[in-house]
Amino acid sequence: MERYFVFARTEYDEPLEHKGDVEAEGVVGARKRVLEEFGEDWLEMSLVPVSRVYWAERGEETEVGVKT
Repeated sequence: MERYFVFARTEYDEPLEHKGDVEAEGVVGARKRVLEEFGEDWLEMSLVPVSRVYWAERGEETEVGVKT
């Protein structure tokens, strides 16, 4: 089971916004789950596997550390 962040927009002049997240077996399962939970009333939707996100965090110094 993998967790995916869901980003979507309904108009071209809108930015992609985080709409929530889903858990599914693979991207095909995630797509199915997204359609069930969020419907099809969107112009663009992106699924981002949480395991592929690199978190940038500011430390005590001015450098930014990246966590995987």
